[in-house]
Amino acid sequence: MGMVEIEREGALAVVRYDRGAKANALNGEAIAELTRAAQALEGERDLSAILLTGTPTRFSAGVDLGDASLWAADASLPMRHHILGAGGRMVEAWRRLPQIVIAAVEGPAIGGGAILALAADFRVMAEGAVLRFPEVRLGMTLGWGGLSLLCALVGPARAKRILFRDETIDPAVALAMGLADETAPRGEALAAARALAAEMAGSAPLAVAMTKRAIDAELNANWAAPYEADQFLLARLVNETGR
Repeated sequence: MGMVEIEREGALAVVRYDRGAKANALNGEAIAELTRAAQALEGERDLSAILLTGTPTRFSAGVDLGDASLWAADASLPMRHHILGAGGRMVEAWRRLPQIVIAAVEGPAIGGGAILALAADFRVMAEGAVLRFPEVRLGMTLGWGGLSLLCALVGPARAKRILFRDETIDPAVALAMGLADETAPRGEALAAARALAAEMAGSAPLAVAMTKRAIDAELNANWAAPYEADQFLLARLVNETGR
């Protein structure tokens, strides 16, 4: 049984990520499964909305730093660059979905897990949920296109503040700064996401897809260059330090 399950409820699909261990951290296999899930749903034009969620207590603790397959210590620099880009390709797969995508966040969404939530069109955060981006404190840049996504939502100055202070962002603060679109009681994020999807269900799917493309056009223009640079620099760092 895989870590990602897709449930279809009429014109709605619910994608659940449950690794069953390590705080729902993202290892290489999980990243691949989440990428395939998005790719599989991209062509299902009868779906009006896709809900992405984790477990009832954790969205995702981010990259599993203990997963050797993500670091590929014995690989060449070009191969490491490709492997380290897997997370960015996962995020891009979710960003380009033509349907409305809503992330239902329970518990922590940290690092890569938070970036995955930002890749959705909307975020519903339950009481007790938090967003956190600790990469800079850990000596890294925010990869996977996360810098572009974060800046688009909160602006450059606020993004720097969040990253440099390693802020832990609760639902109320996230709502105020635009990182969350709705809040919900603990355990009710998915139900609130369903209700939000229902409010938008009357929108024509083709018009939704075209509008998403138009709104995201400026972000897309600024997406590739920093993403590629980040992945190359990270690959070089791994190559030089062996970790």
